[in-house]
Amino acid sequence: MKDSFHHFETPYDLVGRYRQDDVNGFSQELIYRMLEAADLARAYDVLDAMAGDGNLTLRMGEFCRDRKIRFPKTTVLEYSRVQSTFARHHLAPLGADVVWGDVLGMTDLATKQPLREAAFDRVLIKSANHEIPRDKQPELYQSVFRTLRPGGTFVNLGMLFDDVRERNELREIARVKDSLAGLQAAVVNRYFLTRDEFYTFLEDAGFVDVRPAHRLDYSIRSHVVAEQYFRPEVREREDLEFQAAQIRAVTLRRNGRLRFEGVESLMICPGEITLARRPTLAHANAAIFRDYPMDFLRRVRAHAEMLEEAATQIHPKSSVLDLGCGIGLLTEHLPDGVAYQGLDISDEFVAVCRTRYEKRPGYSFGVADVNTVQLDGSAYDVVTLLNTVNLAGVNAVGALRKAYDALRPGGRVVVSGPTSRESFRRAEPSMLAQLEQDGHLSGNERQVRALREANERILTGQGNYWSAEGMAALLRHLGFKTVLKVEKELYYACAYLVVAEK
Repeated sequence: MKDSFHHFETPYDLVGRYRQDDVNGFSQELIYRMLEAADLARAYDVLDAMAGDGNLTLRMGEFCRDRKIRFPKTTVLEYSRVQSTFARHHLAPLGADVVWGDVLGMTDLATKQPLREAAFDRVLIKSANHEIPRDKQPELYQSVFRTLRPGGTFVNLGMLFDDVRERNELREIARVKDSLAGLQAAVVNRYFLTRDEFYTFLEDAGFVDVRPAHRLDYSIRSHVVAEQYFRPEVREREDLEFQAAQIRAVTLRRNGRLRFEGVESLMICPGEITLARRPTLAHANAAIFRDYPMDFLRRVRAHAEMLEEAATQIHPKSSVLDLGCGIGLLTEHLPDGVAYQGLDISDEFVAVCRTRYEKRPGYSFGVADVNTVQLDGSAYDVVTLLNTVNLAGVNAVGALRKAYDALRPGGRVVVSGPTSRESFRRAEPSMLAQLEQDGHLSGNERQVRALREANERILTGQGNYWSAEGMAALLRHLGFKTVLKVEKELYYACAYLVVAEK
């Protein structure tokens, strides 16, 4: 069997049965720490990647029984055909799906079919990422990222060095051991990460909230390594050669990470259980909006017209909730005397709003996700959701129900949004003509380009789009008594604005 990126036999086809936890000195308590960090009680679909013979999933079954929680639907992915066979045998009672597959491409090697993207809410890797060569490490974390659902968690247990010299010495020791064991692929490809490297790879792949859940030590005893890797007839000699390589590791010895006890050695290497999260779609949208030229929208007449139309529905002394307020541009069109609260998921936008507008009497702003925010019932005269419910990741129906509950009897909801993912593209020629006519195009090419690029990323196939009539029908279905306005001509007939009364 050949590897997809370096064309070599997998080392663990040659090793056969391999007790990874014994080699690394992993106790049940440590493995349970990893599984606790994974928060399995709230996991439904788990990928155990680079899983070897399925030992982590086997422990997961024990953990779930001990904690009296259901065992999640679990897929085990392993590149070694031999280890995959062991895993199928061990895990049959648990019903886990074992896939002989390539973690870099997240591909089933038997069927040549990729695993579904965004299929798992947890991906676990236990002491295996060091088997991936340095130049392929970014690809590994990109693959894990794609496989996770938005909001899903990656849990990695692995060696992490802060001292580069310690890392380099361990790599030399590992090369000697792998060479003695005949694992030439591992000699070439095994790579141990520093903490800075690992965290950078994760962040570059798109992960957020990267943090340690638990620091740990690998306790690698030479006689256990010899039993697992070296043939019985040469075990004593190769064990001595392995220890000779350790003697040359001056930094590891000086730092107390190598100890010799009679004819055996103990090597203590730093490790970590690391958590990283794929952002929810809402947070991904917030990241896109950081590059959105919000202030430039004042010069886009179609956008200003939408805000003015929304503002006509808000009378003086009304109480207003603006869900998805952005940088507060709606406030510039409101009549005096309103009590206004703006909420947005972007803390950066909220900071802008507070600097610019919060000195106005009755104005306040807060950071909140429209999907999870808890609103007071019957508290507002008007709730606006302007270009918000269309965003991927927003539970549009849930947000509109929240708006209904937050309105007083007789209150109004004002909803706007694009009619399709092609709305900006269709409206752009007319917008550019307007900007040129008003003298705002020349000199603002960068802002125009940023506006186009941001809309290409925001208006996706995962978004929520309605016609004006469709949104009006939805609001009636949700209990709104009267539809007061159905505007179809906004953004050059590429967007709607609908007003309904509770």
